[in-house]
Amino acid sequence: MFFQFPSIEEIFPFIIATIIIISGILLFKIGLVVTKAESKTNFKWVAVSFLLQYGVTLFISAPMLLDMVLTFMTGPTYNYRGPDPGIIAMVVIFSAFIVVNLINMIHKPGIKRSIVITLLILGPIIGSNYLIFSSLGNVM
Repeated sequence: MFFQFPSIEEIFPFIIATIIIISGILLFKIGLVVTKAESKTNFKWVAVSFLLQYGVTLFISAPMLLDMVLTFMTGPTYNYRGPDPGIIAMVVIFSAFIVVNLINMIHKPGIKRSIVITLLILGPIIGSNYLIFSSLGNVM
């Protein structure tokens, strides 16, 4: 049916991913305060900056994650073991590099402090991406 709502078990991962994203924004704000960032540290800029970083990492990891979704949607035609670990490592390193530079460019804490902030927020970003894309196959 077109207007049929999914059950709560199918929506629950998206609710948890939203909570993880909100906690990531709070961790980002705490990281900026602790590292004494120089500019744009009010909550509006922090939230926009975090969502920008989240979107960039989502865009970078989209081909790998969409492969996982397509495999779940087409059914078990072959023994799928997930993305290659080398590709996962490269995506995480490239995403971390981009996020470090975005934080340094927007908030100006310096490269070393940006690395510390990135280490704080990369967990919620990766966790919420994984939850969203792993549960997309169940909803469709």
